[in-house]
Amino acid sequence: MIDISINKLIIMAIVLTESLSLLAQKKDFKSAVVNGMTFQWRFEKDHLQCQATAPTNGWVAIGFNTKDELSGTNLIMGAVEQDYVTVDDRFIVKPGDHKSILDLGGSEALTQRVGKEENGTTTISFSIPLSVNDKFHHDLQESKEYYVIMAFSQEDDLQHHSIMRTTIKIKL
Repeated sequence: MIDISINKLIIMAIVLTESLSLLAQKKDFKSAVVNGMTFQWRFEKDHLQCQATAPTNGWVAIGFNTKDELSGTNLIMGAVEQDYVTVDDRFIVKPGDHKSILDLGGSEALTQRVGKEENGTTTISFSIPLSVNDKFHHDLQESKEYYVIMAFSQEDDLQHHSIMRTTIKIKL
């Protein structure tokens, strides 16, 4: 005979409800897949929630620009080293020269920074405000087109070159 208490049933119901809620939320994401890398996003009130996944144990990056150029791109780079997660808000000053927005005098905008590395795949997640009052971020609007950089490296060092980088034009 199976003896399941009311408390256990309630806990099981809560876990099931939360799991279904997470699955439903995942469906709300739009996505782009290029060269093995996936970028997912959705709008939540005054933020854009993002996730980037790539087949690497190195860093992963997503960049936003209103022009088809590297210069002027707000670049979010993330890496996972053992249990330490870095998700950094950066700006491309010129090709080959990206810096932390804080070092450039800008405002740190990212929240909900999460990263994991598992079975040769790195995933980073973050949330960014739709509008940040500095010259290093672009206002992000639903259904507007942007040039999005998707890139990843074999190394966790954010200054190390990418093994894959492409720019796609998408409607957020």
